[in-house]
Amino acid sequence: MTNIKYKFSSETLEYIEVKQSNNFKIKKIIFYFITSICISFIYFFFYLKIFNSPEEKALQKENEELNRIYLELNKTLTVINNKFAKIEERDDKIYRAIFNIDPLEIRDGGSGGSNKYVHYNNLKNKELVINTAERINKLNEKITIEDKSLADLEKLAYAKQEEMLHIPAIQPVENKDLLRTGSGFGMRFHPILNIYRPHKGLDFVCPKGSEVYATADGKVSSVRWSTTFGKVVEINHGYGYLTLYGHLSEYAVKLRQKIKRGDLIGYVGSSGLSSGNHLHYEVHKNGIPVNPLPYFFSNLSPDDFVKMQMIADSIKQSMD
Repeated sequence: MTNIKYKFSSETLEYIEVKQSNNFKIKKIIFYFITSICISFIYFFFYLKIFNSPEEKALQKENEELNRIYLELNKTLTVINNKFAKIEERDDKIYRAIFNIDPLEIRDGGSGGSNKYVHYNNLKNKELVINTAERINKLNEKITIEDKSLADLEKLAYAKQEEMLHIPAIQPVENKDLLRTGSGFGMRFHPILNIYRPHKGLDFVCPKGSEVYATADGKVSSVRWSTTFGKVVEINHGYGYLTLYGHLSEYAVKLRQKIKRGDLIGYVGSSGLSSGNHLHYEVHKNGIPVNPLPYFFSNLSPDDFVKMQMIADSIKQSMD
């Protein structure tokens, strides 16, 4: 149906048809066209605000995956840093202590400056990326320092190979799962005397007859009976070291016998002032009893060292 417009004529008192010019029609068409375009743009703008394009959805999914990977990487770095801290502690408190070398005062390198990670500033999750990069960089610097430290200790060990054979370095009994670990070094409650007193060694809870081994090269300096430790073997290793093995059921060595690390020297028992079958083991340095735990470095990993230390410290009652 044709869209015809009329207007009222006051002269003739009737409606007459309004004739539209071509120019007016063109302007009208252009007006509708521009209005349609504007409305289309408005709809498109709000669509983009509410709904992402397939490309944007793909990028968003990729960013979420990268963010997850970075978070997992940070968790892994935390685990690695914790394990590396144990290696550093072992270096300072065991290896360097054995060679009478002071612990390293500086183990962290420089941060490298804030401009080192400036190329990450345009990333959406730059804080997470920069934090991860910094942690990796610091860990790498600490590894470099520790590598040099261990290299220096290795050179020193080669120079003192003979001395190393005479330093107690293994556990005196089979204890692979660490379940034979008993009360450790320090003040402990005595089960028979019912008093707290210094426990100058480490107990190993073993069945009667379990084999006991020398922890370093040396010479048997004592095979005797002790009121406290029952059947005792002492080995003088030289270089200021002496080890004591108490509460044995039987001896397997003789006085002044030369011993190599790992040689059988006796069997576990409960002789002397003891509440059950176990080995009482002591390490003496220059005549003073010291904690034996740091001297298991030849057959104890850093993780096992920490675990064994926790077990020994948690048992507040000794067996002798």
